[in-house]
Amino acid sequence: MTRPRRSQADRSAATRAKVLAAARDVLCSQGYSGATMFAIRDAAGMSLGAIQHQFPTKAKLMAAVAAEFAAYRTRIYAEAIRAGTTPRQSMENLIDANYQMVSRPEMAAVLEIHLARRNDPDLDQEVGPSARRFDRRVRLWGHLILRAAGIGNDEAYQTLQLLNNAVTRGLTVEYIRNPDMALIERSVAIWKRQMLELVFGPDEAGGS
Repeated sequence: MTRPRRSQADRSAATRAKVLAAARDVLCSQGYSGATMFAIRDAAGMSLGAIQHQFPTKAKLMAAVAAEFAAYRTRIYAEAIRAGTTPRQSMENLIDANYQMVSRPEMAAVLEIHLARRNDPDLDQEVGPSARRFDRRVRLWGHLILRAAGIGNDEAYQTLQLLNNAVTRGLTVEYIRNPDMALIERSVAIWKRQMLELVFGPDEAGGS
């Protein structure tokens, strides 16, 4: 029996997914400087022309890698927040969901991209807008959770968010250097308790 021929849209989506996966893998294994279009071409097993048809420049390809992971994180974070039955639980779920990203290869890949933005104006121009939109969305979620708890100290939350971002990125680097997830999880548990207590006060129920 002959299989139905895939549509052009399906073939294009499959090519795009293959290129993005190859770019992520090369970023993780060789860093941003090693993630040349030729290295990604070899990892994807397709012609450079086929890749450039989807992504004319390296900056656009890197931006697509970052945007795809941001979309994934947005979906996971939204689900985590909705699963909470109280503001504190929603915040705890959000923290847990965030730290589950530390061991994902996409996190390391996107960290390489963001570090490279400092010295690559084209990359910064491509990646910056979507990165800012993602940050604003997470910040808004935090504000909404705090307001639901009757907490209006936005400045304190922004400070904690900055610290949380720094810890997340630092743990991503530590995981790359030493992928001991048990150690990461113990460290996260300590930080999460401190974060929740700073925002909501002691947990009278005896939870996290």
